Amino acid sequence: MMILPLATEVLKNWSLIINEDKTEFTHVFVAPSGEKNEAGVLLAGNEEWRKSITLGSMLCSKADVQRRISLGYAAFNNYIKTWNGRIPLQKRLVLYEALVVSVMMYNSSCWAAPKAVLDKLDVVHRRHLRIILGYKYPNIISNNNLYKRCNTEPLSAKVERNRWRMLGHVLRGPVDGPAYSSLTFAVNSLQMKGRVGRPQSNLFSLIQRDLLNRNMFMNNIDDLSNLRLLAFDRAKWRKM
Repeated sequence: MMILPLATEVLKNWSLIINEDKTEFTHVFVAPSGEKNEAGVLLAGNEEWRKSITLGSMLCSKADVQRRISLGYAAFNNYIKTWNGRIPLQKRLVLYEALVVSVMMYNSSCWAAPKAVLDKLDVVHRRHLRIILGYKYPNIISNNNLYKRCNTEPLSAKVERNRWRMLGHVLRGPVDGPAYSSLTFAVNSLQMKGRVGRPQSNLFSLIQRDLLNRNMFMNNIDDLSNLRLLAFDRAKWRKM
């Protein structure tokens, strides 16, 4: 394909090297409602690119969260003997964060999954914590008390915080780098006519929502420049 040699030359400017022999091509698109593949299966929500894995993450956030949940279960069960009462609770929680939560939260700063999908992640997290604390039916503990007892928070809250930290890193990056250039393109595309149909939830729309919750905006290049200046104050950015 003609794009490969061109991409190889362009990415060299960013110190990114492409192995052309191992390069895979993925067609990313959103299928119209009602469109079917050759087997008669609806394509909408089942496009082939959603199953593609790049740098350990699936391109579709929904699919990636589901995969992370499965990997989290596997990691948790690998250390099932660790979660009994022989080890002090605080050490068990530290091990759980290092061995399981790190697996479930891999690359979570780039997720664009809806709340319903992240709720499933929180359910799995709470189930693990209850096992670590030794709670089994009929003994129960409320979700709020569970988080307080373990000195933690829902993983969905960590996802939002990770996304905010990632935005700060992008804003502080080189203006001619891949990440900032992509953000600039997304801001400029707001002036263009979008696709027909229901707006798709994506990473950029979630970032805009995060900004709106903080009474901040990214509707044009001037807003982007102001956010970049603000992001260089790392301490202030983390507190937002």
